[in-house]
Amino acid sequence: MKEGEFRAEAHHLGLEQDFAGGRLRGHLLSRRLKRILERYGNRGYRAVQLEAGAIGGRIYLDAYAQHLGATGLTFFDDDVVNFFSPHAKDKSAIFLLAIGKPLKRKPQ
Repeated sequence: MKEGEFRAEAHHLGLEQDFAGGRLRGHLLSRRLKRILERYGNRGYRAVQLEAGAIGGRIYLDAYAQHLGATGLTFFDDDVVNFFSPHAKDKSAIFLLAIGKPLKRKPQ
């Protein structure tokens, strides 16, 4: 969605977890929840979470098949949506994944 070096931003968005800033690619699963919640209430929210988990699981398997690491991350909801906007505008962040190979740590 954006070209450039965003490791510092990824580190922040992933609640300052080292893993978030040390991966090559972030994937955000998001939905427009307003209509879902109006129609289905909390049950709709749970269904969205279940769907995101199933999609995330397939992304994990694909990453592992390519000999990459993958993990789901906790995140700053509003900051993640703002970073991925305009695509994520008016959506709620559901699941954030980091995929790739970790950066080599410098000896201390």
